[in-house]
Amino acid sequence: MSGAELVLSEAIHAALRADEDRPRIGWYRPSLLSSCLRRQFLIYKRGILISEEKAGLFEIGRMFHEFLDRTLRAGGLVVKAVEAPFIIVHFCGDEPIRVNGRADLILSVNGEEYVVEVKSVRKLPSAPFKHHVQQLNLYLGAYGIKRGSLIYLEKQVLAHKIFPVEFSLEAFKLLLNRAARLHQALISNSPPKPDNEEWECRYCEFKNECEK
Repeated sequence: MSGAELVLSEAIHAALRADEDRPRIGWYRPSLLSSCLRRQFLIYKRGILISEEKAGLFEIGRMFHEFLDRTLRAGGLVVKAVEAPFIIVHFCGDEPIRVNGRADLILSVNGEEYVVEVKSVRKLPSAPFKHHVQQLNLYLGAYGIKRGSLIYLEKQVLAHKIFPVEFSLEAFKLLLNRAARLHQALISNSPPKPDNEEWECRYCEFKNECEK
């Protein structure tokens, strides 16, 4: 590489590394909570940062968020918040733990608020993925909003599908209880049993280790 190419390449690498966020025990992520508890335990115990490849995928996701924000505003919709942060405090025994994240978009449609979660995918699904519905449900509960939408955008051509999601108190409590179970496992250093969906193993960082 020439000097200019090296500078450009390093700038891109630096941008992807800038979002590195080491997981902290006591602070739990909505995007992880519905996944396998054994995987989450290992991520937190080892302080694993997201890879540069995954950081790139997240950056592509943010680009889609910006595209959708512009598109909705141009269509006359009221976008009340973008990447809206929240923290839910939940108790594990007497100890407070926190679930924190960011809702992609909060819209107002005919005076009613909606939380919108945007997912970029290789192929549009025929139904919303269970873990995405659970993740959005946490956002709805955090903001006290009854309805939301999951928008899937196909990466290659920006084809899309939209699925409505209604707030479920049962699903909300389920994920908070998973956060408490994970926290208890971490502080007691007791690895929980894998409780993954079958497809998760194909993408798990610990697949070989777990099988052994």
